[in-house]
Amino acid sequence: MSQIDIQDLFNKSRFPSGWSLLLLIIYSPIGFVLVLFRLLVVLLLWLLASLLPDCNSLRKFLSYGARIAFGIVIKIDSESEPRDKQSRIIIANNVSVLDHFALRRATETLVPTVWELPTALSNVLGLQKMNMNSKETLIANIKQFLSTSTYSIAVQPEFGTTNNQVALLKFNSWPFSIETAVQPVAIKALRSELVPVHVTTLASTWLTEVFWFMFVPYTVFTLKYLKIRRNSDHEILVREVEKDIADALGLQTCSHTVSDKTEYEKRYRMRILSNARPNRNAPNSQVIHSIEIQRMVRQVSEVLPLVPQNVILRDLVKTRNVDVTIANILDGIVTYTPEPNPSAQSSVTSSSGSSNSTKDKVLGTTSFQEKKAKMIQEARERYIKKHGLTNC
Repeated sequence: MSQIDIQDLFNKSRFPSGWSLLLLIIYSPIGFVLVLFRLLVVLLLWLLASLLPDCNSLRKFLSYGARIAFGIVIKIDSESEPRDKQSRIIIANNVSVLDHFALRRATETLVPTVWELPTALSNVLGLQKMNMNSKETLIANIKQFLSTSTYSIAVQPEFGTTNNQVALLKFNSWPFSIETAVQPVAIKALRSELVPVHVTTLASTWLTEVFWFMFVPYTVFTLKYLKIRRNSDHEILVREVEKDIADALGLQTCSHTVSDKTEYEKRYRMRILSNARPNRNAPNSQVIHSIEIQRMVRQVSEVLPLVPQNVILRDLVKTRNVDVTIANILDGIVTYTPEPNPSAQSSVTSSSGSSNSTKDKVLGTTSFQEKKAKMIQEARERYIKKHGLTNC
């Protein structure tokens, strides 16, 4: 697997730049009108699915309405392999929050979900409610469903979307333990060049993603069936299928998993929040922020007078908490050179003899070290008492 920087797998911004952005701005009024219209369609579909009994004619109507509501066009690649009915498990990559609808329309499969929807609407959207409390429970539910239903099951083992431009997330292996034969499907999603809004972005919610499906004129899903893969060793099977789908899409495989994406997304959100925080209510917030930091510096200095204030300030800017900074200093996380003690220096006078002067310097140094140790011990005891810590 290629070593790829995880940030290259995701779009940070949904919008284009240059003239494309200008076209998007001009299109915006039309987009918002489309959103309002499509929301009314979604509401109508929900009411019909909730009030009317489940039947084929209702499902056909709901399917047609869902395509209008989300602006989805589904195509099968001209070089696609035929659908192999011998495999009841479809394995696909993950490109959007509405992949399950495209898979349902093209492959007659359902995707496991925890959502509780009206039966007819759930079927049209390609969703099948299952117990997902654990991996073993879900596998058992899928096997039971396959034994009692004519539908197949689709699983997207990336379990997270990417920009579909560089590489796939590393596939999880458990879906390949359900059956020894699976049929891979490569999915692409494209939008109009006149409104080039990215299908997914990092740190975006599913509601936001659905909004943009309704905003743009249409989204084209192109599905390509690949040759069925068989292997009793699911650890080998997962790597074979992962490579097949990546090759079909012109992408690479990598070692990053959905867990890596989650951690990267958390760091990305925190970076956005930290960058935005100082700008609120500027310039007044900057003044208040400075005053507050200086107040906390004085509090720490009262407890640890030997610690230079610039050292305290540097750590407080990171922690924004007096107690945490004190703990960092006491625990040695923050290193520093103690400030000289004026009283210790003044104890040595020029009138003393050479021997007495040497003795006074030694005593002064000893007094300094003792005072430092005493101050640190007192600060530690106050900190332990305040926080109710034991075994310290």
